Amino acid sequence: MIYPLVYVDDILLTGSNSALLYRLITLLQTEFKLRDLGSVHFFLGIEVKSTAMGILLSQHKYALDIIQRAGMASCKPVDTPLSTSSKLGIVPGAPHSNPI
Repeated sequence: MIYPLVYVDDILLTGSNSALLYRLITLLQTEFKLRDLGSVHFFLGIEVKSTAMGILLSQHKYALDIIQRAGMASCKPVDTPLSTSSKLGIVPGAPHSNPI
């Protein structure tokens, strides 16, 4: 069984038989210009790690890159960005413009 994952010009091939994968890559190289980059580490912003229990997919690096681009890398982390002691309520006599 071979599973091709395709996104525009990025292709990831995986399957249950490495010899069959190698034959498919060799066949594709005769028809198309392509590079075999070996084992996958990143694909579409998703980090791929092989473990003893299987494959671990993570977007940790992608999230850190977004934080860096937003200029928030030096910000202090907070569990809850809102005050936990303040209580919200309805102010008597203050109509809402859109009650829905």
